[in-house]
Amino acid sequence: MKIHIADGESFEAEEGKNLYELLKKNKIYLTASCGGKGSCGKCRVIVKEGTVRVESYGKLTTAEREQGIVLACQSFPEGDITIEIPIESMLTVGDKIAVSRTRDLFELLKSYKADISPLISRIRLTLPVPTLDDNISDLERLKRGIEEKGLVLEYPYHFVSNLSDSLREHDWNFILCYQKESNTALSIEPPVEKPCYHGIAVDIGTTTVVVYLVDLCDGRVIDVGSTYNSQMRYGDDVITRIVHATEGGGLKELRHAVVNDINDLIRPLTESHGIDPEGIESVVVSGNTTMVHLFWGLNPAYIREEPYIPTANRFPVWQARDAGIKIRRDAPVYSVPCVASYVGGDIVSGVIATKMHTREELSLFMDIGTNGEIVIGNKDWLMTAACSAGPCFEGGGIKNGMRATNGAIESVRIDPETLEPEFKVIGDVSPIGICGSGMIDAITEMFLAGIVDQKGRIRDDLKTDRIREGEDGLEYLLYSGETHDIVLTQVDIENLIRAKGAIYAGASLLLKEVGFTFDMIERVYIAGGFGNYIDVEKAVIMGMLPDIPRDRFRFMGNTSIAGAYLCLMSEEMRREAERVASMMTYMELSTKGTFMDEFMSALFLPHTEMEQFPSVKELVFKER
Repeated sequence: MKIHIADGESFEAEEGKNLYELLKKNKIYLTASCGGKGSCGKCRVIVKEGTVRVESYGKLTTAEREQGIVLACQSFPEGDITIEIPIESMLTVGDKIAVSRTRDLFELLKSYKADISPLISRIRLTLPVPTLDDNISDLERLKRGIEEKGLVLEYPYHFVSNLSDSLREHDWNFILCYQKESNTALSIEPPVEKPCYHGIAVDIGTTTVVVYLVDLCDGRVIDVGSTYNSQMRYGDDVITRIVHATEGGGLKELRHAVVNDINDLIRPLTESHGIDPEGIESVVVSGNTTMVHLFWGLNPAYIREEPYIPTANRFPVWQARDAGIKIRRDAPVYSVPCVASYVGGDIVSGVIATKMHTREELSLFMDIGTNGEIVIGNKDWLMTAACSAGPCFEGGGIKNGMRATNGAIESVRIDPETLEPEFKVIGDVSPIGICGSGMIDAITEMFLAGIVDQKGRIRDDLKTDRIREGEDGLEYLLYSGETHDIVLTQVDIENLIRAKGAIYAGASLLLKEVGFTFDMIERVYIAGGFGNYIDVEKAVIMGMLPDIPRDRFRFMGNTSIAGAYLCLMSEEMRREAERVASMMTYMELSTKGTFMDEFMSALFLPHTEMEQFPSVKELVFKER
């Protein structure tokens, strides 16, 4: 049986598998926020020739079915077929992945007054040549020489197995490489100092993977690579992936996906700069708790089951050979410590990147993404929570939602008189969907123009063709194209309001738990790739961000990779990360009865208590 892709490749396919699985096996990845379970409706393909057995059409309309559109995950080929994959169904890499401000990172390191001290340390040794009078073993001779330098190390098997030949090959004069944190001997090198050594900082996000190639001698970021996390083909959010990890072979698949992403990013970076991958001698990984578990192949099942316990929050310094990263085999791999099941090393990285834990003033850190992590505090204390905003701001659960790639509507303006929209599209191409920043703009503009009321309900009494009845109730037409329309449905708006409500409610409850209010916050740090592109004014009007002076907001970009860089460069920063993780008190919002009250109050535009949003209240009354 053969699958032919219109204007593309063909491949042999086994019977009994659905199209989604067959395409995935052949490295053709479709958008599927549900992980191929049939509920999101994003993996649409058009059957041009042949027949498929369809188990469910989901929410496909009669008109779409007549065009031959099916859901790949619900369709089983019954012989040779030819399919067309619409561009909006393809999982593609975009150009809006946040990679932090590389030029500022070394200045940030210097602001901590931290010395450059990578994961591998080196010491020059010259040992006395063995004689009949001094005939102790090679290992004892090495230990004696090292102890004279004030060091006590552990000697793993792979080191001792090569020891005798290495000592004689270098005529007892050599450089010993060791990992200081674990006090482990790694290798013996020629007694010639290299001009530089290289390391890798990695941010494993739920959505994206970012890699920095770093010169460990001067802290220079040589190059940057980024891609979407290939685990997304198994589901958009951490819960879907945890479920997949518990299924047969699922954990191995998830680990293999992200390790391949990292290797696929390292390879072109090293090749383009003439660096031998074997010369990459240390790695620091930053990510949320689930992502770090999947990277190491640790069972994440109990993260999602009450009382929500991870396998580990602090990880030993393991080696590249254990991780499957194709660099120097004994290169140490350090994982930025996590705090709890839903607050990981990426948030610890965010705190050290913002330095909020060193300041007297009260600060709020918000990672606006799928998991919606929040930190409040100062130099004396830190409290944190995760509010599970869901994937809608990254395209999941939104009819025409997508990530910030070419073809995504990223900003919207609506004329309050005509109710006609204007928008900007990433890549200046025809729109194929709408990304998170565009969603925030659109719903805010709809509110200001009176298209939706404070509860987010689309009004049906307005004289405009832009409002129409759709399969999910009323919807607002943003764009009408030859092949598809882009709309915001009533269900979309409800999902977006729930997401923004969870973020605001989580921050509000954290503040109340310690007796503070939003107006007492001096700085708000907004992190994450998504947070790098939003319009803060629109996010305030929507009720996602607090209504405080706008100059208090700081957009930080990808603070997870920034923290990974700091820990890669300095032992002091690794200790600082451990200290910050210990400082952070985690609050499980699901155990707080008052969270639901806060959440319900936030399910309005911007909020039920308009007094919390005085500038929005004034603007709305002025507009109307």
